[in-house]
Amino acid sequence: MGRHDVGFDEAWALTFDGLRPLPDEQLPPADAVGRTVAHDVVARIDCPGDSTSARDGFALCASDVAAASPDRPVLLQVRGEAGAGHAAATTVTPGTAVRVTSGSCVPEGADAVLASEFAIDDGATVRCLRDAGVGRNVQGRGSEVASGEVLLARGGRFTPAIAGLAAAGGLDRIAVVQRPRVGLVATGDEVVEPGCVLCAGQVYASNLVTLLAWLRLYGMQGATRVAGDTAADIERAVQELLPHVDVVLTSGGAWKSARDLTPDVLRSLGWRDRYHRVRMGPGKAVAFGLLDATPCFCLPGGPASNEMAFLQLALPYLLALAGAAPRAFPTVRATLAADVRGDLDWTQFIPVRLEGDPAAPLALPMALRGRLRSRADADGLVRLSEGLEVMVAGTAVDVQRLPSPWSGLGTV
Repeated sequence: MGRHDVGFDEAWALTFDGLRPLPDEQLPPADAVGRTVAHDVVARIDCPGDSTSARDGFALCASDVAAASPDRPVLLQVRGEAGAGHAAATTVTPGTAVRVTSGSCVPEGADAVLASEFAIDDGATVRCLRDAGVGRNVQGRGSEVASGEVLLARGGRFTPAIAGLAAAGGLDRIAVVQRPRVGLVATGDEVVEPGCVLCAGQVYASNLVTLLAWLRLYGMQGATRVAGDTAADIERAVQELLPHVDVVLTSGGAWKSARDLTPDVLRSLGWRDRYHRVRMGPGKAVAFGLLDATPCFCLPGGPASNEMAFLQLALPYLLALAGAAPRAFPTVRATLAADVRGDLDWTQFIPVRLEGDPAAPLALPMALRGRLRSRADADGLVRLSEGLEVMVAGTAVDVQRLPSPWSGLGTV
């Protein structure tokens, strides 16, 4: 059996000990957005593949128009046209120019492009009204993307802008770390799937919906089961999911009563728990271990404890499996608007509302009006680590910023 009643920092270390990201998969650039790249993303070709014009105008020799002005225009012979998507067929020599459009190849011999607004096109000739220094309005070969250039290093998050660069660099597949498939099992005779008819004493499986919603927010897929308070029901639900998922999360049945069967059922299947019960509040009943090679988290059944154990331990683990940093939320520096109290022997997570100036917000601790409602109204969490019993109003704190419709600070 694993360790019991461990501190939060120890639980964190035990959770991540030996973790390796999932294998990679190949996706088109647009589908890889938001994913963690498994290898350096390296351009295969130059873009543009030839020097091209950045403007509509005339490709010419910069030296021909060095002294051009509206009062003393320079007259050049027009030797044809070059359009985007075609190789330039005409060579520019001193005293000549070629009419070009934006994106067209710059003809051999030209070293600048004079924009059309500074030229008077007379058909066979063009009057140039200003100078065009060497390289003006010319995009050199590989100026956007160079062959062999690392567009994004391994472990980086693939973005729409990088997707465009990758496509320009000749890449039609990107190696990204797979996202974990998660099995969710809600336990309890009182728990009913949403949409079913409730009987006396029953409640809908809101924990299951909340966890599934968090997975969706991070682009992960989840398969769900609801099991009664019997060992056979829990075992059946877990066994049905195991072949199809990378991680199992159970909800409920993780504490010490006669009906808290989940850890023992998992142990009977070969689960090797690393810890059970963590000195954190809420969330203390959480357990973690491996069932063969499949990681399994047992989350508490109470809504606040269930979600906090997920957010602080299970979700970071899932992100790390997907190759991302194991920190689910950005932090914002804020000032406590009221005292908050914890326990010297525990790590406490306090829900707060962020108010005032987004650049220097106040963190207002939330009253626990209801186990579901207090979290729904919060848009941040403040951590009081072990050994810290109180933080007084006016203290500067790091707040884990949660996505919330109430926050003016944005979402994850």
